Amino acid sequence: MKKALIMGITGTFGSHVARALAAQGWAIRALMRDPAKAPEAARDYDLQRGDAGDIDSIRRAAADAEVIVYAVNPPYYAWNNTALPWLNNAVTVAEERGLTLIFPGNVYVHDPADGPVFDEQSPSRPITSKGRIRVAMEERLRLAANQGARVILARAGDFIAADAKSAWLAALLKKTKRGYTLHAPGPRDLKHTWAYAPDLAHAVAELIARRAELTAFSAFHFGGYHLSFDEMAAAIQQATGTHVNIKNFPWWIMRSVAPFSPFVRSLLEMRYLWNREICLDDGKLRRILGSALKHTDVATALRDAGFIAGAETTRDVILNPKRAANP
Repeated sequence: MKKALIMGITGTFGSHVARALAAQGWAIRALMRDPAKAPEAARDYDLQRGDAGDIDSIRRAAADAEVIVYAVNPPYYAWNNTALPWLNNAVTVAEERGLTLIFPGNVYVHDPADGPVFDEQSPSRPITSKGRIRVAMEERLRLAANQGARVILARAGDFIAADAKSAWLAALLKKTKRGYTLHAPGPRDLKHTWAYAPDLAHAVAELIARRAELTAFSAFHFGGYHLSFDEMAAAIQQATGTHVNIKNFPWWIMRSVAPFSPFVRSLLEMRYLWNREICLDDGKLRRILGSALKHTDVATALRDAGFIAGAETTRDVILNPKRAANP
């Protein structure tokens, strides 16, 4: 049976790609610091104790794997010391074993001034320290493709998912007694790029199935949804029949907390992404996958992720599986 090693199984990208691969018949192994803390959905996987900072534990976990899904995402404030070294460990193992490594890219590598539309050939000109780190990580991946590994990079926007607890939408969209409140961190008519995690994971699984047909380093942009907050509010209102109140995101609170919080300072550094438009052109992905590329409409995605009202949702099943099984 084909086996994939997931590093970062508790995160949105890692957990959803694991489910998508398992649905296609892959055996899933997860590398975790503490397997006892595995989420309910991962309990049936082969859970091995290890750490992204320990290359020997990665070597052991990848012993009979064909693919490494690198979904490790250390806290913003730790990126300087961990992001590239941890990735290098996984990449080194992929090079040694001739494995395919999957990496979730983001838009930090682009300067909005070069856009607003970006494809896989667009220049990488980051304007923040976080973006420069991501460029260095992608350069390491390109090098790996010349040293025996294969790399699939899937670049996407902000996640919409039931288990994306730290994703922006969980903080921006709230249910109220009268309907919903949507906090806009930037101009409400400016379009922002979002990715429904199950659709992205399905696309990644399809790319993995076609890995032998791809170049050693293959980057793909996942278009997802390119919506303004006005458009998202309209979709929610049409789907639920309730009012959506759009408010400005309270950045002043973030600024007041920033002197005491490295995490908040990092969020403020990336605020430009809410004031400048970045649109990911997914033409290459559509050409490769064709009808295999899923695109869930945004209202269904929000409902299944549990952000707007509906029947029993995917969010309930993932976050409260026992309750979902015994309502």
